[in-house]
Amino acid sequence: MDAATTDRRTRWGRVRGTAGTPAMAIAIPAGLLLAAAAGAVSADMIAAPSPLLVGLAIGGSTVAPFVALVWALLVDRDSLRGAVDRPEDSVEGAWYDRAAQGAFSDTILVVGLATAALAITGLRIDVVVALVGVLLVAMGSCGIRYLVARRRG
Repeated sequence: MDAATTDRRTRWGRVRGTAGTPAMAIAIPAGLLLAAAAGAVSADMIAAPSPLLVGLAIGGSTVAPFVALVWALLVDRDSLRGAVDRPEDSVEGAWYDRAAQGAFSDTILVVGLATAALAITGLRIDVVVALVGVLLVAMGSCGIRYLVARRRG
C-alpha cells in the first residue's frame, strides 16, 4: 500500500463509486429516515394507550442499527483506514470459515436428532419455537467454534 492510498483512507470511509463522498454523510440521514419510518409504522400497528410513545421508542432504538446498515451497504472497504486489503486471506477469515463449516454440521446433526425425537414422541411444537431453536444452535455453535479457533491460534 503506497502513501497516496493511505492518505485517502478515513476512519468512516467513503461511498462506493463516488468522488469521495463520506459514507456517514449519507448513512446518518438515511438511517434517521428509516428509523422514523419504523417508528411511524410501529405506532400505527401496535395497539397501545400511547402510540406516539411507542413510535418514539421504536424509532429511537432503531436509529443506530439503521445507520450502521446503510453505512455497511454504502462504504467502500478500500477507503477505510486500517482495513485489511484481502480479508478472505486473513487468519480471522480462516477461523470464521472453519467455524461456519463446523456449525453447519452441528446444526444438521441437532436438527436431525430433534426431528427424530419429535417424530418418535409425537410431540408438537410451534414453528417459530423450532426456528428460533435452529437459529440459536447455529449461532451458538459458530460463535463457540470461532472462539476456540481464535484461542488455538
